Amino acid sequence: MSIYFNNSLPQFLQTLLDDLNHIIGPIYLVGGAVRNGLQNKPPTNDLNILVARSLAECKMLLKESGYSPTTATTRHNVLFLPLKGCEKPKTVEISTFRHRPDQKPSVEEDLLQRDITVNAMAYQWPNGPIIDPFNGQEDLNNRRIKLVNGAKTLADDPLRALRFFRFALQLSFRPESYDLARSSETILHDVTPDRLRVELDRILSFPLRTDPDRKLFRYMLNTTMGKHLLPQLDQLKIIIDSGNTTQTLWERTIRAVLNLSSIPSNEELSLLDLRWAALFIGISSTYGEREQLFSSAGLKTPQEESPVCCKHILESFCFSKRRHKRISNLLHHLSLDSTPSDRVLKRLLNDATPLEGLYRLNCAWSKAGLPVDNHEQTNQLEIEAQLQEILATCKSIRKAKLRPRTNDLALSGGEILNIVRKPPGPWLGKLQYLLVDFINEDQGRNRAEILEKKIQKWILEQEAI
Repeated sequence: MSIYFNNSLPQFLQTLLDDLNHIIGPIYLVGGAVRNGLQNKPPTNDLNILVARSLAECKMLLKESGYSPTTATTRHNVLFLPLKGCEKPKTVEISTFRHRPDQKPSVEEDLLQRDITVNAMAYQWPNGPIIDPFNGQEDLNNRRIKLVNGAKTLADDPLRALRFFRFALQLSFRPESYDLARSSETILHDVTPDRLRVELDRILSFPLRTDPDRKLFRYMLNTTMGKHLLPQLDQLKIIIDSGNTTQTLWERTIRAVLNLSSIPSNEELSLLDLRWAALFIGISSTYGEREQLFSSAGLKTPQEESPVCCKHILESFCFSKRRHKRISNLLHHLSLDSTPSDRVLKRLLNDATPLEGLYRLNCAWSKAGLPVDNHEQTNQLEIEAQLQEILATCKSIRKAKLRPRTNDLALSGGEILNIVRKPPGPWLGKLQYLLVDFINEDQGRNRAEILEKKIQKWILEQEAI
Protein backbone atom coordinates (compact mmCIF):
# COMPACT_ATOMS: atom_id res chain seq x y z
CA MET A 1 0.00 0.00 0.00
CA SER A 2 2.86 2.39 0.75
CA ILE A 3 3.87 2.12 -2.92
CA TYR A 4 0.54 3.72 -3.92
CA PHE A 5 1.13 6.65 -1.64
CA ASN A 6 4.74 7.06 -2.74
CA ASN A 7 3.37 7.51 -6.26
CA SER A 8 0.35 9.67 -5.43
CA LEU A 9 1.53 11.88 -2.56
CA PRO A 10 4.23 14.52 -3.10
CA GLN A 11 7.38 14.14 -1.02
CA PHE A 12 6.69 17.22 1.13
CA LEU A 13 3.35 15.68 2.16
CA GLN A 14 4.89 12.34 3.06
CA THR A 15 7.41 14.19 5.23
CA LEU A 16 4.58 16.16 6.86
CA LEU A 17 2.60 12.99 7.60
CA ASP A 18 5.69 11.39 9.11
CA ASP A 19 6.04 14.43 11.37
CA LEU A 20 2.34 14.42 12.37
CA ASN A 21 2.55 10.70 13.09
CA HIS A 22 5.48 11.37 15.41
CA ILE A 23 3.71 14.26 17.21
CA ILE A 24 0.08 13.11 17.55
CA GLY A 25 0.19 9.55 16.20
CA PRO A 26 -0.80 6.99 15.43
CA ILE A 27 -2.58 8.68 12.52
CA TYR A 28 -4.87 7.13 9.92
CA LEU A 29 -5.53 8.47 6.44
CA VAL A 30 -9.22 8.15 5.69
CA GLY A 31 -11.83 8.89 3.01
CA GLY A 32 -10.75 10.43 -0.28
CA ALA A 33 -7.06 10.16 0.60
CA VAL A 34 -7.25 6.36 0.70
CA ARG A 35 -9.61 6.15 -2.28
CA ASN A 36 -7.33 8.31 -4.43
CA GLY A 37 -4.23 6.50 -3.19
CA LEU A 38 -5.63 3.14 -4.24
CA GLN A 39 -6.43 4.60 -7.66
CA ASN A 40 -2.94 6.13 -7.90
CA LYS A 41 -4.49 9.60 -8.16
CA PRO A 42 -3.21 12.85 -6.59
CA PRO A 43 -4.75 14.06 -3.31
CA THR A 44 -7.82 16.29 -3.15
CA ASN A 45 -7.93 19.76 -1.58
CA ASP A 46 -8.49 18.37 1.92
CA LEU A 47 -6.51 15.51 3.41
CA ASN A 48 -8.44 13.82 6.23
CA ILE A 49 -6.70 11.98 9.06
CA LEU A 50 -8.03 10.27 12.19
CA VAL A 51 -6.33 10.27 15.59
CA ALA A 52 -7.03 8.52 18.89
CA ARG A 53 -6.02 11.55 20.99
CA SER A 54 -8.41 14.35 21.91
CA LEU A 55 -8.37 17.41 19.65
CA ALA A 56 -7.37 19.60 22.62
CA GLU A 57 -4.28 17.45 23.19
CA CYS A 58 -3.50 17.42 19.45
CA LYS A 59 -3.77 21.20 19.28
CA MET A 60 -1.42 21.65 22.22
CA LEU A 61 1.17 19.20 20.87
CA LEU A 62 1.08 20.71 17.39
CA LYS A 63 1.54 24.24 18.71
CA GLU A 64 4.51 23.09 20.81
CA SER A 65 6.01 21.68 17.60
CA GLY A 66 5.63 24.94 15.68
CA TYR A 67 2.40 24.25 13.77
CA SER A 68 -0.62 26.57 13.68
CA PRO A 69 -3.77 24.44 13.93
CA THR A 70 -7.17 26.15 13.90
CA THR A 71 -10.78 25.25 14.60
CA ALA A 72 -13.94 26.37 12.75
CA THR A 73 -17.03 27.69 14.49
CA THR A 74 -19.25 25.34 12.47
CA ARG A 75 -17.14 22.18 12.90
CA HIS A 76 -16.00 21.82 16.50
CA ASN A 77 -14.96 18.18 16.00
CA VAL A 78 -12.28 18.98 13.39
CA LEU A 79 -8.84 20.55 13.71
CA PHE A 80 -7.56 22.30 10.57
CA LEU A 81 -3.92 22.54 9.59
CA PRO A 82 -3.56 24.93 6.59
CA LEU A 83 -0.73 24.20 4.16
CA LYS A 84 0.77 27.37 2.75
CA GLY A 85 2.32 27.52 -0.69
CA CYS A 86 0.91 24.16 -1.79
CA GLU A 87 -1.60 23.41 -4.55
CA LYS A 88 -3.11 20.19 -3.22
CA PRO A 89 -3.90 19.41 -0.53
CA LYS A 90 -4.54 22.86 0.86
CA THR A 91 -5.59 21.70 4.31
CA VAL A 92 -5.07 18.72 6.61
CA GLU A 93 -8.23 17.97 8.61
CA ILE A 94 -7.66 16.13 11.89
CA SER A 95 -10.60 14.33 13.55
CA THR A 96 -11.12 11.97 16.46
CA PHE A 97 -12.99 8.68 16.14
CA ARG A 98 -16.77 8.97 15.84
CA HIS A 99 -18.67 6.16 17.50
CA ARG A 100 -22.07 4.98 18.67
CA PRO A 101 -23.00 5.87 22.28
CA ASP A 102 -22.69 2.27 23.49
CA GLN A 103 -19.42 1.52 21.68
CA LYS A 104 -15.79 2.35 22.33
CA PRO A 105 -14.02 4.76 19.94
CA SER A 106 -12.15 2.94 17.18
CA VAL A 107 -11.27 3.29 13.52
CA GLU A 108 -13.90 0.69 12.59
CA GLU A 109 -16.58 2.57 14.55
CA ASP A 110 -15.68 5.78 12.75
CA LEU A 111 -15.86 4.14 9.32
CA LEU A 112 -19.34 2.86 10.17
CA GLN A 113 -20.46 6.51 10.48
CA ARG A 114 -19.41 7.31 6.88
CA ASP A 115 -21.61 7.45 3.79
CA ILE A 116 -20.30 5.18 1.02
CA THR A 117 -18.02 2.17 1.13
CA VAL A 118 -15.26 3.61 -1.08
CA ASN A 119 -14.96 6.45 1.45
CA ALA A 120 -15.09 4.10 4.46
CA MET A 121 -11.50 2.88 4.30
CA ALA A 122 -8.57 3.89 6.50
CA TYR A 123 -4.82 3.47 6.17
CA GLN A 124 -2.49 3.56 9.15
CA TRP A 125 0.44 5.77 8.26
CA PRO A 126 3.12 5.02 7.16
CA ASN A 127 3.10 1.26 6.46
CA GLY A 128 -0.52 0.18 6.81
CA PRO A 129 -2.55 -1.88 7.17
CA ILE A 130 -5.62 -0.90 5.18
CA ILE A 131 -8.72 -1.07 7.38
CA ASP A 132 -11.66 -1.93 5.11
CA PRO A 133 -14.59 -3.44 7.04
CA PHE A 134 -17.18 -2.76 4.28
CA ASN A 135 -15.30 -4.06 1.20
CA GLY A 136 -14.58 -0.61 -0.18
CA GLN A 137 -11.63 -1.91 -2.22
CA GLU A 138 -13.88 -4.41 -3.98
CA ASP A 139 -16.42 -1.67 -4.77
CA LEU A 140 -13.61 0.59 -5.97
CA ASN A 141 -12.31 -2.11 -8.31
CA ASN A 142 -15.85 -2.78 -9.57
CA ARG A 143 -16.53 0.97 -9.96
CA ARG A 144 -19.58 0.74 -7.72
CA ILE A 145 -21.16 3.24 -5.30
CA LYS A 146 -22.73 1.59 -2.27
CA LEU A 147 -23.96 2.89 1.09
CA VAL A 148 -22.08 1.75 4.18
CA ASN A 149 -25.16 0.75 6.16
CA GLY A 150 -28.15 1.04 3.83
CA ALA A 151 -31.22 2.83 5.15
CA LYS A 152 -29.50 3.52 8.51
CA THR A 153 -26.84 5.57 6.75
CA LEU A 154 -29.53 7.77 5.16
CA ALA A 155 -31.56 8.01 8.36
CA ASP A 156 -28.53 9.36 10.23
CA ASP A 157 -28.13 12.17 7.68
CA PRO A 158 -30.57 12.53 4.72
CA LEU A 159 -28.00 14.66 2.85
CA ARG A 160 -26.15 11.42 2.17
CA ALA A 161 -28.81 10.59 -0.42
CA LEU A 162 -27.65 13.56 -2.48
CA ARG A 163 -24.01 12.71 -1.74
CA PHE A 164 -24.69 9.18 -3.05
CA PHE A 165 -25.57 10.70 -6.43
CA ARG A 166 -22.72 13.19 -6.18
CA PHE A 167 -20.05 10.51 -5.78
CA ALA A 168 -21.57 8.35 -8.52
CA LEU A 169 -21.28 11.34 -10.88
CA GLN A 170 -17.91 12.50 -9.57
CA LEU A 171 -16.27 9.09 -9.99
CA SER A 172 -18.44 7.94 -12.93
CA PHE A 173 -19.24 4.78 -10.95
CA ARG A 174 -22.36 2.61 -11.14
CA PRO A 175 -24.77 3.10 -8.22
CA GLU A 176 -25.83 -0.06 -6.40
CA SER A 177 -29.51 -0.63 -7.26
CA TYR A 178 -30.96 -1.04 -3.75
CA ASP A 179 -29.14 1.99 -2.40
CA LEU A 180 -30.07 3.98 -5.50
CA ALA A 181 -33.75 3.25 -4.80
CA ARG A 182 -33.37 4.21 -1.12
CA SER A 183 -31.57 7.47 -1.98
CA SER A 184 -34.10 8.36 -4.67
CA GLU A 185 -36.98 8.21 -2.19
CA THR A 186 -35.25 10.17 0.58
CA ILE A 187 -36.83 13.46 1.62
CA LEU A 188 -34.19 16.03 2.48
CA HIS A 189 -35.88 17.26 5.62
CA ASP A 190 -33.88 19.01 8.34
CA VAL A 191 -30.97 19.56 5.94
CA THR A 192 -29.85 23.19 5.95
CA PRO A 193 -30.03 24.99 2.57
CA ASP A 194 -26.33 25.85 2.55
CA ARG A 195 -25.39 22.14 2.82
CA LEU A 196 -27.76 21.32 -0.05
CA ARG A 197 -26.26 24.08 -2.20
CA VAL A 198 -22.70 22.86 -1.57
CA GLU A 199 -23.61 19.39 -2.89
CA LEU A 200 -25.56 20.82 -5.83
CA ASP A 201 -22.62 23.09 -6.66
CA ARG A 202 -20.33 20.09 -6.77
CA ILE A 203 -22.69 18.14 -9.02
CA LEU A 204 -23.18 21.05 -11.41
CA SER A 205 -19.38 21.49 -11.60
CA PHE A 206 -18.83 18.02 -13.09
CA PRO A 207 -18.44 17.77 -16.90
CA LEU A 208 -21.24 15.14 -17.21
CA ARG A 209 -20.08 14.23 -20.71
CA THR A 210 -20.77 10.47 -20.76
CA ASP A 211 -24.22 9.03 -21.46
CA PRO A 212 -24.41 7.17 -18.10
CA ASP A 213 -23.58 10.37 -16.19
CA ARG A 214 -26.14 12.38 -18.13
CA LYS A 215 -28.83 9.74 -17.59
CA LEU A 216 -28.07 9.61 -13.86
CA PHE A 217 -28.22 13.41 -13.61
CA ARG A 218 -31.65 13.43 -15.28
CA TYR A 219 -32.80 10.56 -13.10
CA MET A 220 -31.65 12.34 -9.93
CA LEU A 221 -33.70 15.46 -10.70
CA ASN A 222 -36.71 13.29 -11.54
CA THR A 223 -36.73 11.37 -8.23
CA THR A 224 -38.72 12.13 -5.08
CA MET A 225 -35.51 13.55 -3.64
CA GLY A 226 -34.95 15.73 -6.72
CA LYS A 227 -38.51 17.04 -6.63
CA HIS A 228 -38.06 17.99 -2.98
CA LEU A 229 -34.73 19.58 -3.76
CA LEU A 230 -35.98 21.88 -6.57
CA PRO A 231 -39.79 21.87 -6.61
CA GLN A 232 -39.82 24.92 -8.92
CA LEU A 233 -37.98 22.89 -11.54
CA ASP A 234 -40.32 19.91 -11.17
CA GLN A 235 -43.33 22.10 -12.06
CA LEU A 236 -41.87 22.57 -15.55
CA LYS A 237 -42.91 19.01 -16.44
CA ILE A 238 -46.47 20.15 -17.14
CA ILE A 239 -45.38 23.04 -19.40
CA ILE A 240 -44.90 22.41 -23.13
CA ASP A 241 -41.84 24.18 -24.53
CA SER A 242 -43.10 26.99 -26.74
CA GLY A 243 -40.05 26.60 -29.04
CA ASN A 244 -40.45 22.85 -29.46
CA THR A 245 -43.88 21.35 -28.76
CA THR A 246 -42.48 17.80 -28.71
CA GLN A 247 -40.86 18.33 -25.32
CA THR A 248 -41.63 19.90 -21.96
CA LEU A 249 -39.89 22.92 -20.55
CA TRP A 250 -38.33 20.59 -17.95
CA GLU A 251 -36.69 18.59 -20.72
CA ARG A 252 -35.41 21.71 -22.46
CA THR A 253 -33.98 23.07 -19.21
CA ILE A 254 -32.09 19.84 -18.47
CA ARG A 255 -30.80 19.71 -22.04
CA ALA A 256 -29.56 23.30 -21.71
CA VAL A 257 -27.71 22.46 -18.49
CA LEU A 258 -26.04 19.46 -20.14
CA ASN A 259 -25.16 21.47 -23.27
CA LEU A 260 -22.80 23.43 -21.01
CA SER A 261 -20.02 20.93 -20.39
CA SER A 262 -16.74 22.87 -20.37
CA ILE A 263 -15.72 26.52 -19.99
CA PRO A 264 -12.19 27.93 -20.54
CA SER A 265 -10.57 28.84 -17.22
CA ASN A 266 -9.80 32.40 -18.38
CA GLU A 267 -13.49 33.32 -18.80
CA GLU A 268 -15.24 35.33 -16.11
CA LEU A 269 -18.14 32.94 -15.46
CA SER A 270 -17.64 29.34 -14.36
CA LEU A 271 -19.45 26.26 -15.66
CA LEU A 272 -21.17 26.09 -12.26
CA ASP A 273 -22.80 29.53 -12.41
CA LEU A 274 -23.76 29.14 -16.07
CA ARG A 275 -25.56 25.90 -15.25
CA TRP A 276 -27.41 27.51 -12.36
CA ALA A 277 -28.42 30.29 -14.76
CA ALA A 278 -29.67 27.68 -17.26
CA LEU A 279 -31.89 26.19 -14.54
CA PHE A 280 -33.24 29.65 -13.74
CA ILE A 281 -34.09 30.35 -17.40
CA GLY A 282 -36.54 27.46 -17.41
CA ILE A 283 -37.89 28.24 -13.96
CA SER A 284 -38.54 31.92 -14.66
CA SER A 285 -39.06 32.29 -18.42
CA THR A 286 -42.70 31.19 -18.65
CA TYR A 287 -44.19 32.58 -15.47
CA GLY A 288 -47.19 33.92 -17.41
CA GLU A 289 -47.89 30.52 -19.00
CA ARG A 290 -47.67 28.73 -15.66
CA GLU A 291 -49.96 31.26 -13.99
CA GLN A 292 -52.53 30.71 -16.74
CA LEU A 293 -52.17 26.92 -16.48
CA PHE A 294 -52.73 26.88 -12.73
CA SER A 295 -55.72 29.22 -13.04
CA SER A 296 -57.37 27.11 -15.74
CA ALA A 297 -57.02 24.08 -13.47
CA GLY A 298 -58.64 25.97 -10.61
CA LEU A 299 -55.37 26.04 -8.68
CA LYS A 300 -53.72 28.91 -6.91
CA THR A 301 -50.33 29.91 -8.29
CA PRO A 302 -47.69 28.87 -5.73
CA GLN A 303 -45.94 31.70 -3.92
CA GLU A 304 -42.62 30.51 -5.34
CA GLU A 305 -43.90 31.18 -8.84
CA SER A 306 -43.69 34.94 -8.44
CA PRO A 307 -41.52 37.00 -10.82
CA VAL A 308 -38.88 37.06 -8.11
CA CYS A 309 -38.72 33.24 -8.05
CA CYS A 310 -35.01 33.11 -8.97
CA LYS A 311 -34.15 35.66 -6.30
CA HIS A 312 -36.09 33.55 -3.80
CA ILE A 313 -34.11 30.42 -4.73
CA LEU A 314 -30.77 32.24 -4.62
CA GLU A 315 -31.56 33.56 -1.16
CA SER A 316 -33.04 30.30 0.16
CA PHE A 317 -29.94 28.34 -0.90
CA CYS A 318 -27.70 30.92 0.81
CA PHE A 319 -25.78 32.00 -2.29
CA SER A 320 -23.12 34.58 -1.57
CA LYS A 321 -23.95 38.17 -2.53
CA ARG A 322 -21.26 38.06 -5.20
CA ARG A 323 -22.67 34.94 -6.89
CA HIS A 324 -26.21 36.27 -6.47
CA LYS A 325 -25.24 39.46 -8.32
CA ARG A 326 -23.30 37.58 -11.01
CA ILE A 327 -26.13 35.17 -11.89
CA SER A 328 -28.80 37.89 -11.69
CA ASN A 329 -26.76 40.10 -14.04
CA LEU A 330 -26.54 37.24 -16.51
CA LEU A 331 -30.30 36.61 -16.46
CA HIS A 332 -30.97 40.35 -16.85
CA HIS A 333 -29.22 40.42 -20.25
CA LEU A 334 -30.71 37.24 -21.72
CA SER A 335 -33.09 39.11 -24.03
CA LEU A 336 -30.16 40.38 -26.11
CA ASP A 337 -29.99 39.73 -29.85
CA SER A 338 -28.30 36.40 -30.60
CA THR A 339 -26.34 38.08 -33.42
CA PRO A 340 -25.09 41.33 -31.83
CA SER A 341 -23.23 44.05 -33.68
CA ASP A 342 -19.68 45.03 -32.71
CA ARG A 343 -21.09 48.27 -31.31
CA VAL A 344 -23.43 46.37 -28.96
CA LEU A 345 -20.61 44.09 -27.83
CA LYS A 346 -18.35 47.07 -27.11
CA ARG A 347 -21.07 48.77 -25.07
CA LEU A 348 -21.70 45.61 -23.05
CA LEU A 349 -18.00 45.12 -22.41
CA ASN A 350 -17.77 48.69 -21.14
CA ASP A 351 -20.63 47.84 -18.75
CA ALA A 352 -18.63 44.84 -17.45
CA THR A 353 -21.18 42.33 -18.79
CA PRO A 354 -19.82 38.72 -18.85
CA LEU A 355 -20.27 38.43 -22.61
CA GLU A 356 -18.69 35.04 -23.25
CA GLY A 357 -20.80 33.41 -20.55
CA LEU A 358 -23.93 35.21 -21.72
CA TYR A 359 -23.67 33.96 -25.29
CA ARG A 360 -22.59 30.47 -24.23
CA LEU A 361 -25.80 30.35 -22.21
CA ASN A 362 -27.84 31.65 -25.15
CA CYS A 363 -26.28 29.01 -27.37
CA ALA A 364 -26.98 26.19 -24.88
CA TRP A 365 -30.61 27.28 -24.49
CA SER A 366 -31.12 27.62 -28.26
CA LYS A 367 -29.68 24.17 -28.98
CA ALA A 368 -31.85 22.67 -26.22
CA GLY A 369 -34.96 23.92 -28.05
CA LEU A 370 -34.18 22.12 -31.29
CA PRO A 371 -36.33 19.09 -32.21
CA VAL A 372 -34.57 15.76 -31.96
CA ASP A 373 -34.56 14.81 -35.64
CA ASN A 374 -32.20 14.45 -38.58
CA HIS A 375 -31.79 18.20 -38.88
CA GLU A 376 -30.83 18.75 -35.24
CA GLN A 377 -27.10 18.18 -35.73
CA THR A 378 -26.97 20.59 -38.67
CA ASN A 379 -28.85 23.26 -36.71
CA GLN A 380 -26.64 22.72 -33.68
CA LEU A 381 -23.54 23.21 -35.80
CA GLU A 382 -24.95 26.47 -37.14
CA ILE A 383 -25.68 27.75 -33.62
CA GLU A 384 -22.22 26.66 -32.45
CA ALA A 385 -20.56 28.40 -35.43
CA GLN A 386 -22.47 31.58 -34.58
CA LEU A 387 -21.27 31.34 -30.98
CA GLN A 388 -17.64 30.87 -32.04
CA GLU A 389 -17.91 33.95 -34.27
CA ILE A 390 -19.22 36.02 -31.33
CA LEU A 391 -16.49 34.68 -29.02
CA ALA A 392 -13.82 35.59 -31.59
CA THR A 393 -15.26 39.11 -31.89
CA CYS A 394 -15.31 39.49 -28.10
CA LYS A 395 -11.67 38.40 -27.96
CA SER A 396 -10.59 40.92 -30.58
CA ILE A 397 -12.56 43.73 -28.89
CA ARG A 398 -11.00 42.91 -25.53
CA LYS A 399 -7.56 42.82 -27.11
CA ALA A 400 -8.11 46.20 -28.76
CA LYS A 401 -9.43 47.61 -25.51
CA LEU A 402 -6.30 46.46 -23.67
CA ARG A 403 -3.93 47.67 -26.39
CA PRO A 404 -1.65 50.50 -25.17
CA ARG A 405 -2.14 53.99 -26.60
CA THR A 406 0.52 56.46 -27.64
CA ASN A 407 0.11 58.43 -24.42
CA ASP A 408 0.88 55.22 -22.49
CA LEU A 409 4.44 55.20 -23.86
CA ALA A 410 7.24 55.79 -21.35
CA LEU A 411 8.57 58.51 -23.74
CA SER A 412 6.49 61.59 -24.60
CA GLY A 413 6.33 63.09 -28.08
CA GLY A 414 8.73 65.85 -27.01
CA GLU A 415 11.25 63.33 -25.70
CA ILE A 416 11.07 61.40 -28.98
CA LEU A 417 11.72 64.63 -30.91
CA ASN A 418 14.82 65.26 -28.77
CA ILE A 419 16.14 61.77 -29.54
CA VAL A 420 15.51 61.93 -33.29
CA ARG A 421 16.46 65.65 -33.53
CA LYS A 422 14.10 66.34 -36.42
CA PRO A 423 11.15 68.76 -36.71
CA PRO A 424 7.66 67.32 -36.12
CA GLY A 425 5.97 65.61 -39.04
CA PRO A 426 3.98 62.54 -40.09
CA TRP A 427 6.98 60.39 -39.15
CA LEU A 428 6.35 61.08 -35.44
CA GLY A 429 2.89 59.48 -35.43
CA LYS A 430 4.14 56.48 -37.41
CA LEU A 431 7.04 56.01 -34.99
CA GLN A 432 4.73 56.25 -31.97
CA TYR A 433 2.43 53.54 -33.38
CA LEU A 434 5.47 51.38 -34.11
CA LEU A 435 6.49 51.77 -30.46
CA VAL A 436 2.95 50.91 -29.33
CA ASP A 437 3.12 47.66 -31.35
CA PHE A 438 6.54 47.01 -29.81
CA ILE A 439 5.35 47.27 -26.20
CA ASN A 440 2.04 45.52 -26.95
CA GLU A 441 4.06 42.35 -27.56
CA ASP A 442 5.68 42.70 -24.13
CA GLN A 443 4.57 45.28 -21.56
CA GLY A 444 8.00 44.99 -19.89
CA ARG A 445 9.49 46.85 -22.87
CA ASN A 446 7.73 50.07 -21.92
CA ARG A 447 10.81 51.64 -20.31
CA ALA A 448 12.53 54.83 -21.48
CA GLU A 449 15.96 53.23 -22.04
CA ILE A 450 14.51 50.28 -24.01
CA LEU A 451 12.34 52.56 -26.16
CA GLU A 452 15.31 54.85 -26.83
CA LYS A 453 17.35 51.90 -28.15
CA LYS A 454 14.38 50.93 -30.35
CA ILE A 455 14.22 54.49 -31.71
CA GLN A 456 17.99 54.53 -32.42
CA LYS A 457 17.62 51.29 -34.35
CA TRP A 458 14.66 52.76 -36.24
CA ILE A 459 16.73 55.86 -37.22
CA LEU A 460 19.47 53.66 -38.74
CA GLU A 461 16.88 51.83 -40.85
CA GLN A 462 15.42 55.06 -42.36
CA GLU A 463 16.72 56.42 -45.63
CA ALA A 464 15.03 59.75 -44.98
CA ILE A 465 12.67 61.17 -42.35
